[in-house]
Amino acid sequence: MAVAATLPGGDGGGHGRTAPSAAIDTRAFLLASADNAARQPTTHGSCWYSRTRMLQKVGEPLHSKAKPDAKPLPFRASTAASSEDWVCSLPGKTAVRLRSRGPLDVRVTFPTKKDEAAWRAAGSPPLDVNGGTTATKPFSVTYDKPSHIVNPVTGSHEIAWRTVPGLPGTKADLDPFLRGLWVQDRKGGAHGYTAPASYCQYVFVAAWDLFMAPTSSGTRSSLYRILADCPSVRATGHTTDAQGRRGVALTSEGVRLVVDPSSAQLLEYDDSVTDPASDRLLFEKQGWVAALGAFPTR
Repeated sequence: MAVAATLPGGDGGGHGRTAPSAAIDTRAFLLASADNAARQPTTHGSCWYSRTRMLQKVGEPLHSKAKPDAKPLPFRASTAASSEDWVCSLPGKTAVRLRSRGPLDVRVTFPTKKDEAAWRAAGSPPLDVNGGTTATKPFSVTYDKPSHIVNPVTGSHEIAWRTVPGLPGTKADLDPFLRGLWVQDRKGGAHGYTAPASYCQYVFVAAWDLFMAPTSSGTRSSLYRILADCPSVRATGHTTDAQGRRGVALTSEGVRLVVDPSSAQLLEYDDSVTDPASDRLLFEKQGWVAALGAFPTR
């Protein structure tokens, strides 16, 4: 586990640096991203690999997701850890075989030396990270589960894992498909969920889950084209994600996505604008591979 003072960028609690620049035409950027996404090769394989990195804040003021009886800590810190996941379809079955490995590259940063000193004075206790704590050694686990555990979600609707690569690949087909889910959820979806009145917000929130999944280049391109018609989605400027990768920030109703302008790949999902203590998720690598445990070549 690495312990360090927080620096601008890196795995600290900040949003990364937003460079001063001319205003970005949101619609033009989203349409360019659609073109870039369409140019990416649509590959296939037996297993979908993804490596993600979660950034969490410790000791921040309590927020909506905190336990009511949680006691405040005498220090503040940010933790970061990566995990690798493989999802493999099983022939003739709706279940999938999964392998998860982590926590990897664990890092702890403190906003001030005073916070670090308070943590050490408390006995340097292990802090929560995705997949364990800062004291957890990396481990792998392989298991078979119904695809429910990995199905991407749009509103209250799960999209079956096997059908994800076959989602509509044109705006003309994808837009009515998503709009139909939204209309159903406006009337009241599963588990008491009711969709927001804005279709654009509904799609924007769903987009990050679909971008994480093995959607085709056509589906990804179509998502950008749908978002280009949404006045509530704004490109707020050039920025870097928490790992220093350059991108453009897209925001809507407190949710922030960072997109690589050259590949249209999603780099980061962040809703800490409305919930400062919420987790942030970085997308480090993803792609189809030939077998469980293999890694993408690109």
